[in-house]
Amino acid sequence: MSEGSNPTLYIILDNPDISYFYLEEENDISSPPTEQPTYSGLSIVDPIWETIDPNPNLQTLYNDFNERIFSGMLPEIEVKWSNRMTRATGACYPFFDEEGNCVQCRIYLSKPILELRPRRDTVETLLHEMIHAFQCFRKTKDEGDDHGPNFQNFVEILNDSLGTNITTTHCFYEEVEALKRHWWECDGPCQKVVKRARNLAPSSRERWFREHEQTCGGNFIKTSEPETPVRKERNSKKATEPEVPARKKRNFKKATEPEAPARKKRKT
Repeated sequence: MSEGSNPTLYIILDNPDISYFYLEEENDISSPPTEQPTYSGLSIVDPIWETIDPNPNLQTLYNDFNERIFSGMLPEIEVKWSNRMTRATGACYPFFDEEGNCVQCRIYLSKPILELRPRRDTVETLLHEMIHAFQCFRKTKDEGDDHGPNFQNFVEILNDSLGTNITTTHCFYEEVEALKRHWWECDGPCQKVVKRARNLAPSSRERWFREHEQTCGGNFIKTSEPETPVRKERNSKKATEPEVPARKKRNFKKATEPEAPARKKRKT
């Protein structure tokens, strides 16, 4: 579902650093008025979207924002939910050719975190990652800083024009902590507690683990984990499968075989 259709916000792209916006009415004055849906003209972060479209399709949102906010300057990009992303709400992964040109990007948003947040946070996180993609393709990324002055300038323009609250970082600490349901506690002197969203026990593959072995020497014992949902027993018979009627006992006498006459009792 489109986030409204009138007016449309366009970015002036003559300047690759992005300096200003303008508003353009979609319906020309000379053209006959067209019937607009009830959600026409709503801000993309209007609370009513929670009711109209509470679970938006990410690819549809991307295509809509690309057309109306980025003037269609972004190419087709795959935008997906990630069930494994539990520390940040979004990520943009660029791909470069041999000459260092950005040829493709992929955007992932954290489903575990954002499904605990209002729809608005999904919209703002997606726009955040789309800015990264835009800067990658337009080569306006700040050297050595993903969220440098150019990025912050872009964010400020979008926030002022759209009424959004896009930030340079978007980590929701309460939601991130709530997802950490696997706990381990050291049985040694330090009694360190490690909490994680995934079932990955502390091990020697982590940098801090060797120092822990030398200074404490304790073992990490798992103390908490999420409850495993009980699986319902499957019904062996399908609901649509008709019951097979019981077979009748066959009469093994041949149909053409005459019945033998009963023997008469002999008189003694």
